[in-house]
Parts: sequence; structure tokens; C-alpha cells
Amino acid sequence: MFDLNTSSETTVGTHDAAIRCVEYCPEVNLVITGSWDTNVKLWDPRGPREAGSFQQPNKVYTIGLCGERVVVGTANRKVMVWDLRNMGFAQQKRESSLKFQTRCIRCFPNKQGYVVSSIEGRVAVEYLDPSPEVQKKKYAFKCHRLKEDGIEKIFPVNAISFHNGYNTFATGGSDGFVNIWDGFNKKRLCQFHRYPTSISSLSFSNDGNMLAISCSYLYEQEIKPIPENCIFIRKVTDQETKPK
Repeated sequence: MFDLNTSSETTVGTHDAAIRCVEYCPEVNLVITGSWDTNVKLWDPRGPREAGSFQQPNKVYTIGLCGERVVVGTANRKVMVWDLRNMGFAQQKRESSLKFQTRCIRCFPNKQGYVVSSIEGRVAVEYLDPSPEVQKKKYAFKCHRLKEDGIEKIFPVNAISFHNGYNTFATGGSDGFVNIWDGFNKKRLCQFHRYPTSISSLSFSNDGNMLAISCSYLYEQEIKPIPENCIFIRKVTDQETKPK
């Protein structure tokens, strides 16, 4: 943990294998980490100390926060929904509606569902309410695909970030493109220019005026020389992010 006021670093804790994701939940003031050791751990940043460790079915690939709930995506396409106020059991045990490995999960700002992406150039819009009438609204779509010489190339969708004001979301893929989507009206709003290499992470600012775009070579294609890691801060407009 890095203290911006003192520029000091504190080791919060450890996992037994690579840590894949780190999130902070302000509702319960906990840092949440997910690891390839198959555990999700909760940390009290005031200590710092471990507040709990909870085993998942497989390696943890991604974590999305829905208020006081956490949605965990693991290997073998499993999705677990936990309540941070009562971690004694998983509220829901699901399987991703996408057929291939999960890359990223991010939750709606209204906390009613989440968006999940896979390595097969697809994104699914899912809802937490298990009732049949709500589940009818879920759907999936293809994205981050390029046609070259009549051959379709399919790229992993590595990153998702929601615009808090408009409930639209950005996706970033190994094709180097960032797309903005209106998920509720099922259409793409815009596509940014191609970045130097794979998009590895995305994050809208809280006010939605800026988008941080991380580019990092992910060893999915043979590219020489390997591009440098870069972070771009892009100002975004209502024309790009507001539903039409």
C-alpha cells in the first residue's frame, strides 16, 4: 500500500502464488485481492492486517465490485458472487455464458449486474437477479475482431471500465483498440484510434471526463521489437460516452 502523503510503502500481506487483481471497497473499507493460489483475501488497510481468506473453485482471474458484493471470475469459467458483510458462503455460484476463458469482470454502476469478457473476442452483459424475467435481458456480443486478407482474427478482451455517469462502458482488447459501448441499448458508440500494442487495463475517472488506457505487450502474438509499456490519459467527450 502506497501513502501519497508520506510517499511510503507498506506491505499489506501475501498470497502463495501470483496476485491477479486488487480492488478497494469503500462501503466496508476493505482491500480485496485475488490470486492464482485460488484465494480471495480481505485486508483491513488501517492495520494493515488480513481480515479473511476465502477459497474459490479455481485460480482467480478477475474481481468486480457491486457495492457490498464482490463478483469473482475464476479459471474454468466459474463466477462466484459473495457478500462482503457475510463471507460464510457464496451467494451465487455461476458459470460464465461465454464459452472461453474469462478475462475481466466489471459491475454496473447501479449494482444490478456485471459485464464479463473472454479471450474469444466476446463480451456478455449479465444480471445478478436470478429471476427468469430478469435473466431474459442478458446477452452477449462479438467485438475486438479484425479481418485481414479475408481471414477473421479474434483477440482477447482484456479490460472493461464503466462510465459512472452514463452507465456506458469501455472495452480494451489485444487488437490495440478501445471501444465505447451503450450496453443497455446494445450498440457501439465509438472506437478510438489503434494503440501501439494490447490494451491491458482501462479506468474512467470518477467524473467520467478522462480515461486511463494502459498498453502492455501480453505475449499473445509474435511482435518484434516488443513495444514499450505505456499509459495514456485521454480526455473523453459526451459525444463518445453518452447514450444516443
